[in-house]
Amino acid sequence: MILVTGATGLNGAELVRRLSARGVAVRALVRNANGANAAKVAELSRLPGVEVAEGDMARPETLVSALKG
Repeated sequence: MILVTGATGLNGAELVRRLSARGVAVRALVRNANGANAAKVAELSRLPGVEVAEGDMARPETLVSALKG
């Protein structure tokens, strides 16, 4: 499994889509799964092999669950 940070951004979302299309398991890290990002998060979560996790790179304590597994 590959962890992609910034998964709702332009480059991150494209990377998640391409990895998913190649059959790679992806954990997509997003800061906030709600609000302005809700539609993008929903789109990513429907991709095969993609799991969305919330966390903030500036707050390491939020990354523990995203990095497990």
